Amino acid sequence: MSLKHAILGFLSFAPFSGYDLKKAFDRSVQHFWPANQSQIYRTLAELTEDGLVQKEVIEREERLDMKIYTITDVGRAALHQWLSTPLPEQEGREPFLIQVYFGGKLSDTELLGLLRHRLRITQERLAVYEAVYQASQNSPSKINDPRAIFLSFLTLEAGYLNNQSEAAWLRTAIERIETQNYSLKIG
Repeated sequence: MSLKHAILGFLSFAPFSGYDLKKAFDRSVQHFWPANQSQIYRTLAELTEDGLVQKEVIEREERLDMKIYTITDVGRAALHQWLSTPLPEQEGREPFLIQVYFGGKLSDTELLGLLRHRLRITQERLAVYEAVYQASQNSPSKINDPRAIFLSFLTLEAGYLNNQSEAAWLRTAIERIETQNYSLKIG
């Protein structure tokens, strides 16, 4: 996925300023697609240049002018094309699993330290998912489409369930190393 398509997706719901786009990212997709302000503005400039969005400048006397971005018909077509095209399989790499795979070279204390650290990180991510969910329940959405809201929550659910699964695996791995129960559990 590219930032370009995420921005087009947000603009397909409503016009946004760059600042408001950053807030939208932080309130909704940051758990799987974070973006910083400079990336957003750089991509908005490219999208404008490519004719996928148009920019309206609203002059303000006391503050900087505000730029509001709206998706164009060409942008909607590009977004639809990208959304309807299956993505190629991404090669998955997980450095942490390489550490586990060769963890026999570590003492149990060292290995347990790695596993406990990863469990803390996973639990922190779970807390972020819960916070995103709570924030979404407590603030009105700019999206007025119940189906779109449902699909946005499916992404949150996927991240939450994946991290719950990882946390459960880590807790089990820690327990098995602590008790030296090296039996395999597949299926």
